[in-house]
Amino acid sequence: MRFTVAIAAAALMSLPTATLAKSPADIADLVGARAPGAESEMQSRGYVDVGGNNTWWNAGTKTCVRVHVSQGHYSAISQIKPSACGQGSGKSSPCPPDLSQADLYKHPGCSL
Repeated sequence: MRFTVAIAAAALMSLPTATLAKSPADIADLVGARAPGAESEMQSRGYVDVGGNNTWWNAGTKTCVRVHVSQGHYSAISQIKPSACGQGSGKSSPCPPDLSQADLYKHPGCSL
């Protein structure tokens, strides 16, 4: 029994910290959802895909999250530092500086 508990504790400690982080309340219900539908739902809730690494920014709530996908489903949503979404460091928007060449589908909260 002690051996099993030790193995379980070691496995838990080896998980990345991000998977143990709590999801923001406004999108916590999307954990387990199919990725394509959940992506649309993220957008409808004010999140913008800031390009790469499944990182999303919500300007209204000033929330930056990283979405973890496993087997086509959202397996976890971790709140991360705003700087990971391009906030702070002199940047005020997740939108590209030159929208004339940007793929606006990837930046639905941005406009020309």
